[in-house]
Amino acid sequence: MRAVFLAAACLLSLVLAPSAAAQQPVRSAEVTIEGDAATVFYPAGSDRRLPVALLLPGANVRKQYYTGFASALADYGFVVVVPEHYPLPFVGYSLPSEHLLNRVVAWARTQASDADSAIGAVLDPSTLLVAGHSYGAATAIYAAADRCQPPFCFGLTYRHPPELRAIVGHGANTTVGASVDAVAVHGVPVMFINGTLDGISEPGEAYESFTRLTGSPSTAFVNLLGANHFGLTDENNPPGAAPDPRIPTTTWGATIASTARWTAMWFLAQLGDPVAHDYVHRVGPQQDSSVAIELR
Repeated sequence: MRAVFLAAACLLSLVLAPSAAAQQPVRSAEVTIEGDAATVFYPAGSDRRLPVALLLPGANVRKQYYTGFASALADYGFVVVVPEHYPLPFVGYSLPSEHLLNRVVAWARTQASDADSAIGAVLDPSTLLVAGHSYGAATAIYAAADRCQPPFCFGLTYRHPPELRAIVGHGANTTVGASVDAVAVHGVPVMFINGTLDGISEPGEAYESFTRLTGSPSTAFVNLLGANHFGLTDENNPPGAAPDPRIPTTTWGATIASTARWTAMWFLAQLGDPVAHDYVHRVGPQQDSSVAIELR
């Protein structure tokens, strides 16, 4: 019965949310971005150029396990790029890199200038949004802070691309060792989405990471009720990833719908969509029973 109620709530939210469906079928394509395999999800035949949304996977989570979320996000009107990055040669462990932000922007520019590229015809290379899962979320936050933070970046300096407009961190925290690292981002709006049953990014450390984040013009913390660490993926505890011992009490379809909706609304709100802004700040908190939200 709860699953039915959540599905109904999702449908109501979609009616009230802007650009809830791209009105075109979502297609996918396999590409290579500076040596990294990536899958791109995009609405076919869009009559306008769409923002690029980079999805940074969690550690050792293969890109195919984000198909449901990436497709749902693309349906709101985004070109979603999901790469796999292996930081060291001959090491079979996938870990996101801060440099992926810059590489995806460069790739988007190349695609947009290629008259024969179906993807390039619908993407806007001047706008980058980032959704990160777990380690991918931490990667995005440190990138927004211009901190070359191992193991997400190796070197003396790092600068995020100026095209970066907003971040959503799923299962995010900035814990380093035994304490939460206070990160100062450079003017980038950040939303945290954390499952209340997350056994990897514990709710307490995720919330402390949120409260200690500075430098952002707008932040939000979304408690996804009944979800664990893998509410973003197509199955619980995908092969290769560190497993979450806690069992979610929500259905996967409902959780992915919620995470995609809040990610899309946050992105659209930061891009100036007034209806999305109203959804994030008023309509969604009042009507979406799958979440509890704190806005700053």
